[in-house]
Amino acid sequence: MVTNCCSEDLSELSSAELLAIQLGIENEGRYVAESLLEQCGGLARVLKSDCAWLRRTVGLSPRSIRRLRVVAELSSRAAKEALLHVDALSNPTLVREYLSEYLVAAKREHFVCLYLDVRNQVLKVDTLFSGTVDAASVYPREIVSTALQVGAVNIIIAHNHPSGSSQPSDADHRVTEKVRQALGLVDICLLDHLVLGQGEFFSFAKAGFL
Repeated sequence: MVTNCCSEDLSELSSAELLAIQLGIENEGRYVAESLLEQCGGLARVLKSDCAWLRRTVGLSPRSIRRLRVVAELSSRAAKEALLHVDALSNPTLVREYLSEYLVAAKREHFVCLYLDVRNQVLKVDTLFSGTVDAASVYPREIVSTALQVGAVNIIIAHNHPSGSSQPSDADHRVTEKVRQALGLVDICLLDHLVLGQGEFFSFAKAGFL
């Protein structure tokens, strides 16, 4: 019997059951979904899993993997849309929730920039690059160029530490100062640099570095 999707309370289903439905394996594949959640350490990490690993190790079909990637992309876009035109300083929890969802399961470092207007409302969210964050890999002119294009007057930058520690490295301090100086030349303020570790943030502004 086909379930009426409009009347079904999906909140009553487990993450494994929902995942099995999304993967198109609900009839026989709940144990696959449970195993996948256990191996990855949670739903967020499942959505960030490498496609080759999902196919080779878990045995998911290309169609199931594509379904997973689609829901991951939709989730990311919805979270980003929720940030637009929100006062980032008055809603720090929303900003951190977005960054956590986007960055917490990433296996590589991602450098993200939030461009704010004069009322600190988010104009644009941009992932500048993925890889090791250091002074050589960050190009402040790209941040400045985008800021001028969208009319930003304030900036928040953020990146994650896949190692789990939220404590900033010497390279993080150098990057922060490099970006701050570049933005200052065009009268744009760097409000904060957030470093995400395992479930916690380090704020350069709160620590007195900005």
